Amino acid sequence: MSYEGLRVLITGSTRGIGKAAAAAFLERGARVAINGRRDGDVAQAMAELGTDNLFAAPGDLASAAQAHAVVEAAMEGLGGLDVLVNNAGVFADGPIEDVTDETYDWMMNINVKGVFFATQTAIPELRRNKGCVVMTASESGLSGNKNSALYCTSKGAVVNMTRAFAHDLAPDIRVNAVCPGAVMTDMVTGGDEPGDLTDLESFSPMKRIADPMEIGEAICFLADPKQRFMTGALLAVDGGSTASR
Repeated sequence: MSYEGLRVLITGSTRGIGKAAAAAFLERGARVAINGRRDGDVAQAMAELGTDNLFAAPGDLASAAQAHAVVEAAMEGLGGLDVLVNNAGVFADGPIEDVTDETYDWMMNINVKGVFFATQTAIPELRRNKGCVVMTASESGLSGNKNSALYCTSKGAVVNMTRAFAHDLAPDIRVNAVCPGAVMTDMVTGGDEPGDLTDLESFSPMKRIADPMEIGEAICFLADPKQRFMTGALLAVDGGSTASR
């Protein structure tokens, strides 16, 4: 597949799934705006990806104003926008009783509010270009998982946002979501060398944890301009963990 000239913003693309998706788009000839909260992380990711087809769009996405600024910067750097990948997200587990007001706002602002307002900002440009939006949701948005009620709540919102946006923005803009299972990223390892991951490995019928590039390739598929009839879809890339739940 060639995505030559396709202009793509991937939020949360300095590491993990977002960075893998950036590499997959670049391999196909796209031009990619890299986003992260810190300028240094963005610069490092761009150096590691190593191509001239990259543009910096640093910034947090925890508020409408910040999401607006990131998308505007990306569109200016890219000269427009064809694909928005709403990938930035955070995770924390623990019992419902331990969730604080601060933790709730932190997770919902980044996982939900940032996604909503980044998309809102991009609508005129995506409509002009008959573009698309790809959400990074989660298997946790398709079914409840133990000890992560707040995360499940946030990703469930992204799942239903995908469906609603698909209705509201058709026929000009396609909106789909990838729903990963456990992926070998900092979200799983905590940024350290992974410890005992036996429970995560045994959770799905495939009995392993996904490589970030497997999710990055799925994101590229959902953004493929040839998939003109695909919208409102929830693509589970979870090793089969939600197949019987």
